Amino acid sequence: MAHITLNFHHYRHNLELLAAKCGDMKKLMVVLKNNAYGHGISHMAPLAAAVGVRYAAVKDCTEGLKIEGLFERVLVLSDLSSSSACASLAFAIHSLESLETLPSGTIIHLNIDTGMHRNGILPSALERAFEVVVGHNLVLEGVFTHFHSADMLGSDYFVQRSRFDEVKATARTLALRFGVPIPKFHASNSAGVLRHCGPFDDDLARVGIASYGYVDMPSTLGVFDLKPVLALWAKRMSTRTLHKGQKVGYGGIFEAPRTMVVSTYDVGYGDGLFRFDGTKEALLQEGQPLLGRVSMDSFTVEGEAEEVCVFSDATALACAANTITYEVLTRLSPWLSRLVIGRDE
Repeated sequence: MAHITLNFHHYRHNLELLAAKCGDMKKLMVVLKNNAYGHGISHMAPLAAAVGVRYAAVKDCTEGLKIEGLFERVLVLSDLSSSSACASLAFAIHSLESLETLPSGTIIHLNIDTGMHRNGILPSALERAFEVVVGHNLVLEGVFTHFHSADMLGSDYFVQRSRFDEVKATARTLALRFGVPIPKFHASNSAGVLRHCGPFDDDLARVGIASYGYVDMPSTLGVFDLKPVLALWAKRMSTRTLHKGQKVGYGGIFEAPRTMVVSTYDVGYGDGLFRFDGTKEALLQEGQPLLGRVSMDSFTVEGEAEEVCVFSDATALACAANTITYEVLTRLSPWLSRLVIGRDE
């Protein structure tokens, strides 16, 4: 059957590279949201813990409760609905309004809007946030922001970095005034960590796509030896000979230019592969072009190998689909079996 392999050696290599940039494996917060970017949270979380990572971030409480025992803290990024029932998890707070609805004792990380303008508390409202924290008996564990252009040339990254440095100074002053512990500060995403030079003075760094082996940054910002972790494999379902002029698949989009042996394999758009429609070339990892339209549960290529690698590096398929590697990975079905390789070697 179709399956996914997860390369532990590659994952550990990526985490060690990122840890070297920020000074310590204990400073990494691995982002495991959306089923660990399609890799499988139940598989990737133990691997991160095994190499010494102490913090993780997830999308919601369902993900958080699956892995909470593996880390010192799990931060829920996008879900407050179960905060009262998940006392062991920390919650990202994106507005003053939501801050005021939390039950006493909730562990929180305040998201400060330093320029992305997607969500977050304005720096000017930070004092009010501290008042609510103390008044509602909340546990302020972290203060963070998110860079919107760390992977791009330009000044925006430095502007946000400077603003967050000001936020950190203000938060330290407010913590002393209100008698609460100084929170942990974190701002850098994967690109922010990779392009960072010099001493790393945040407490944590949230690493997502780079931990899985990818980064999309101009080479002028650096070239990094990241190794893709995930490979998608498909098994042969059938083989046949097409004669010149015969067509294959829905709509008969592909017409054989000569006599050729083709096989159908058990991965399709129902498994998360894009529904390439046969009008644009899309290649498997070893260069075989997909023939015609991708079906819900299968695709066809020339040859008769028992097994083919759909991709072990999502970059080419992302380009063919005019998207980014994030989408190629996160689309993968959680029902595909996953096998960790390299851990016991």
